Amino acid sequence: MELYLTLGGRPAIAAAAERLNKRLRLDSGFGGSSRALPAPYLEDLTEFLVFVTGGAPVYEGRPVSKLLRPLCPSQEAFEVLVDHVVTVLIGRERRPTEEAQLRVLLEHVRPLVLSAREETPAHAGQPFQRLTVVA
Repeated sequence: MELYLTLGGRPAIAAAAERLNKRLRLDSGFGGSSRALPAPYLEDLTEFLVFVTGGAPVYEGRPVSKLLRPLCPSQEAFEVLVDHVVTVLIGRERRPTEEAQLRVLLEHVRPLVLSAREETPAHAGQPFQRLTVVA
């Protein structure tokens, strides 16, 4: 719960999820789409971030694999997504303790997100692109 409180609680995390939505739309690696993530998807993303930072004892949104897999078709995309999440939650000041803690927490979900994609994906060798999120 300490990280959750340090980051500013639910209001700060909800605002960070909105900023993440904007960052992903501007990042050409994620498709550079002007289309925002659907509201129910953004709500689940917020709930996941609240949970992963210690602000909720359970996460009851869509499964993490279904939540993040559309955004992370590869290891590279997962790394970029984590960088974006760290930036929107911690900011540019990069408080080392909070950043390290957040990266470790997000690393725990990597296998859930990428497990089905470990076989050679059809897009191997191509730059990753954000996939359309279906609610």
